[in-house]
Amino acid sequence: MRPELTPELEAWRAEVRGFLDAELPEGHAFNPEFDDAPEQWAIAVEFSKKFAAKGWIGLTWPKAYGGKELPPVANQILLEELYAADAPLINSVGIFLAAGTILVGGTEEQKKRLLPDIANMRTLWAEGLTEPGAGSDLGSLRTKAVREGDDWVITGEKAFTSWGPMSDVLYVAARTSPDAELRDAVSIFVVDLKSPGVTLHPMRNYGGGVQSSTFLDHVRVPGSALIGEEGKGWQYIMRAFYASGTVEPIYAMQEARLRDLVKHCKNIPGKLDDPHVRADLAELAGIVQTQRLLAYEIIGDNAHGRQTAWGGGVQQVAAKEYEPLFAQIYDRVLGPSSQLRSGKYAPLNGKPEAWYRQSFANHAGGTSQLKRMVLATRGLGLPR
Repeated sequence: MRPELTPELEAWRAEVRGFLDAELPEGHAFNPEFDDAPEQWAIAVEFSKKFAAKGWIGLTWPKAYGGKELPPVANQILLEELYAADAPLINSVGIFLAAGTILVGGTEEQKKRLLPDIANMRTLWAEGLTEPGAGSDLGSLRTKAVREGDDWVITGEKAFTSWGPMSDVLYVAARTSPDAELRDAVSIFVVDLKSPGVTLHPMRNYGGGVQSSTFLDHVRVPGSALIGEEGKGWQYIMRAFYASGTVEPIYAMQEARLRDLVKHCKNIPGKLDDPHVRADLAELAGIVQTQRLLAYEIIGDNAHGRQTAWGGGVQQVAAKEYEPLFAQIYDRVLGPSSQLRSGKYAPLNGKPEAWYRQSFANHAGGTSQLKRMVLATRGLGLPR
């Protein structure tokens, strides 16, 4: 079952595919979150700038801020094709989290100053939410920002900062009111990563990408670095993830990988005669279709003003919990050879070995346990 699209939207999908066919030479499709060697990063930057030149970043944004004011479904189609092709688009923190925050809470001056630089790939953003003792739970946030005259002085530590060494600015959540309730205590700042007092300690993660421990030692920023209003950071973060009206289409990437797996199985005599293999392939297809239908339910709700209290939490729980499960079943179909990274006996050029490790990046944006808590409290009204 697939959502039915208009001829105009199908033509749009064909246009996006044509661009990707032209700009993604064979071997240059990869995930820059994990494949970030200097030569790969240079390819990702070049591709991303061509993508930005098409005006496709901020497809749903107002035109006044560098967008095209297209409906969310058009943006979903764009994202689906990017994910299916493993297109190396960078600056996801800027495009989604930072831009979403600026759109829902930024001042008019900030929207006109910051959003065009994101849309044109002139400013790359890193994320400064997670801390050593505060991951999905922002209630444990310890980084603080203190007002000094017209400036703010920020002190704290952030963990797992993706793309820190390659970025220009940091999206920082900090406490600006230590005694207030959480919903009124957090504010959002944009911090130049070259500011005195900012130190990055890069490290490799389990999936092969680079993340950093980021130290903010009395970093002074101007008053204009505060995005929107003081104390509104919690609301901005919660709304930022849904500002585009679309959903991260991990299912499109999984569907492309499933097609490759089926093709691989067809080339092995008798492989598809195994009922266990057929059952596993059917389960993988079900995982893909479940996520697609949940995603388009959210898009339909957004398009028709049917906002839910849990903000698409069901889809997010499914996506986060299906991601490692999909990789596990995938490797089971391939068998022990799925662990091989290279060589003539490594299936699908050794990529599945990394896919399983990388699937555990599903905690980004909040763990599935956190999303279940949101469903319970906001959706069902249960006590915490």
